[in-house]
Amino acid sequence: MAKIKYTPEKESEHAKQIDIQGICVKHGIGRHDLIGVATQVARLGDISPVQALERLLECDDIPNLLTNLKFNSLDKDL
Repeated sequence: MAKIKYTPEKESEHAKQIDIQGICVKHGIGRHDLIGVATQVARLGDISPVQALERLLECDDIPNLLTNLKFNSLDKDL
């Protein structure tokens, strides 16, 4: 009789998705504006779009986040 091997349950693709509507409500912006902001965050932070959305979900102040990312990108250029 073959032994049954335990394999941990993989996280479903649906569980990994980010609450876009939650980000929009939290920051008071529309989905179209969110695309532009997430693009800026991803480019300035040199991160993936999904990671940019995660950072937007975690942050409380978008202008402050963008300012910090701009300064960090300028420091990398030096």
